Amino acid sequence: MHDRSHKPQPAEAGNGGPAGEGGGGNVDRVLFKNLVEMVPLVESLMDRRVNPAYSRRASLVYTPAPPKKASDLKSVKLPQSVSAKKRRDPGDIAKKSTPDSNGDNGSVVPLSLSGAENMPKDEVAVLSEQINDLQKKLLEKEEALRSAESSVTEMNAAYATIDELRRLVADKEALIRSTNSQLHDAKIMLADKQASLEKLEWEVKMSNKKVEDLQGDMSNMGFEISSLMVFFEKISENVSGDSYDDIIPSSYELETLQSMLCTKHWLRVKLTRLRSTS
Repeated sequence: MHDRSHKPQPAEAGNGGPAGEGGGGNVDRVLFKNLVEMVPLVESLMDRRVNPAYSRRASLVYTPAPPKKASDLKSVKLPQSVSAKKRRDPGDIAKKSTPDSNGDNGSVVPLSLSGAENMPKDEVAVLSEQINDLQKKLLEKEEALRSAESSVTEMNAAYATIDELRRLVADKEALIRSTNSQLHDAKIMLADKQASLEKLEWEVKMSNKKVEDLQGDMSNMGFEISSLMVFFEKISENVSGDSYDDIIPSSYELETLQSMLCTKHWLRVKLTRLRSTS
């Protein structure tokens, strides 16, 4: 590697350098100056080859160039400034021509970086495999994304169906609650009706019992009335003109007979009312 601290000055290179001595006035001093200023940049590019931070390494290939005339060298398009050269792509800078120390008459040997053409085949194969793997992974990711979108759509449809089912279930539950409330009210009404029916049955039983009691009383009263009728008939048969005063019943017997007749009338009225109510 050349020492950067000993850069040749353009004036010295133009006046006393080998190229100036060999070619005389046939070398363009401006071109030679620009080429000399390019040397540090080329050296920096060469230093980057050993830097592990750069994964892609470039190699410098020196190719011989045919000797050119001074008129051809003057027709080469020169860069505007060194700063513009530094901002360019290293591949473009490396392709610039550099002076060959062994050349005659100021001949220039172009310096080029190895690109994809000079890249090793195994590295190209590895890069191709990596690209293929990345493409496959990209396709897999796209397929997974489409599957996820389809799953999300299906889940949204399922959630919508579940919400609809929940709404229907809520409606059914509300209907069931309303039906249960109506059934409870119907049970209460039925219990009231049943209580009223039981009360009526009890009243009917009591009325029947009273009727039976009244019928028993009427039977007794009929028996008493029959006895009284027999008694009256005997009295009427035994009445005579001589003993009329002896056969006339006493006041107690008359009151008893009147009481029995009133009781019989009351029993008939009561029995008639019971029959009408039942």
